[in-house]
Amino acid sequence: MNLSKFCPRCGKETDKLYGDKKQLCAECFPEKNNLLEIPDEVDIKVCSVCGRMKYHGEWVEEYTMQEQIGLTFSDFAEDDVEMELQFWEEEEQFFVRVHAFKGEIESFQDTKLEFEEVQCGDCARFNGGFFKAKIQLRGEDLKPVSEAIVDKAAEITNENRKDFLSNVEKTDGGYDYYLSTEGMNKKILGMLRDRFEPDIQRSYELVGEENGEEVYRNVVSVRIE
Repeated sequence: MNLSKFCPRCGKETDKLYGDKKQLCAECFPEKNNLLEIPDEVDIKVCSVCGRMKYHGEWVEEYTMQEQIGLTFSDFAEDDVEMELQFWEEEEQFFVRVHAFKGEIESFQDTKLEFEEVQCGDCARFNGGFFKAKIQLRGEDLKPVSEAIVDKAAEITNENRKDFLSNVEKTDGGYDYYLSTEGMNKKILGMLRDRFEPDIQRSYELVGEENGEEVYRNVVSVRIE
């Protein structure tokens, strides 16, 4: 024999009550409880230069507001609760309404968004002229070689923003290329070996100390005969 259930709040007869201690019907439950635990304010950090978003300590390729909000609020998702997001701007402030669905229960919650513009480490190093390796290109008819280096650098940067061409300087004898990582240096040298068969000489220059250890920068002389 099935006994009827009554909501202690509204008195409605129902087949099922929801909650642990104080059980309520599907209509009353969301008025006293949130299906998802979401703070009243959610912060999103975005790089002011490249537009990437910081997520769990990493800079990720999420550029639109929809992508950034979706990824941020995915942290609040639960397996048995469906979530839909609606966002809007009001008096230069951004808000998100989270619609949650679990069986017969529907609820919504409004939260404020705070977008903080900062500069990611990669862009800070780029703007600061940071470099870990230098290629000194020397020889005759260097224009096609220089174009190949710049094109390869752009290709590498598209794969990983930590790799970038910090600067190019034209000198009396050729060009100097300033590279952000040793890995990028190796890839460009590999391309030069395959296409131009250059003479390559390595040297190292002392640039300072870090944690009591001397820090050296790789300088590579590339000559095209």
